Amino acid sequence: LGATAELNLQNIGIEPDARGRLNVSSNYQTSLPHIYAVGDVIGFPSLASTSMEQGRLASCYAFNQKANPIPEQLLPYGIYTIPEISVIGPTEEQLTREGIPYEVGVARYSEIARGKLIGDEDGMLKLVFHLTTRKLLAIYTIGEGATELIHIGQTVMAFEGTIDSLITNVFNYPTLAECYKVAALDGINRLPRQLKCATEPNS
Repeated sequence: LGATAELNLQNIGIEPDARGRLNVSSNYQTSLPHIYAVGDVIGFPSLASTSMEQGRLASCYAFNQKANPIPEQLLPYGIYTIPEISVIGPTEEQLTREGIPYEVGVARYSEIARGKLIGDEDGMLKLVFHLTTRKLLAIYTIGEGATELIHIGQTVMAFEGTIDSLITNVFNYPTLAECYKVAALDGINRLPRQLKCATEPNS
């Protein structure tokens, strides 16, 4: 809920919705162009990290500075429960609706030395990648350190990287980061043989 009830915004012509949230433009301007709003008062995703980025962007727009916003699909979402949950990118349902061909690769903490060492064998990392280009499209992870682990894949996505870069990369051992290599290899192994050969790196 947006904590706007006691701000008397109606007196200046800004009308919050039933949940106290404010409607803003893509530049975070309210119905009064010189007043900006960010964070929980504008609704989803209502996370500290995204709210901070919204504040940076709003400041840039307000002072006519170059903002360089990142695409919305590159914003990570973290849920600090036990176990932690973190996601970035579209869901499989969204990709299916949009007709985007994809495959997935999964790594379970139980397969990773670090997972055994920390006693979390139920955690997992799932990569979603384009079926033919192998471009990384989304990441879902649950388990110890999930909200930290997501950032490796976020960087790959920001540079429009493929899962091949995760296969050829070397990760410290034993770390949960190895999940990326294992998940990428699992994804490649799920590809049809002819497609796997056709898209093999350096072929």
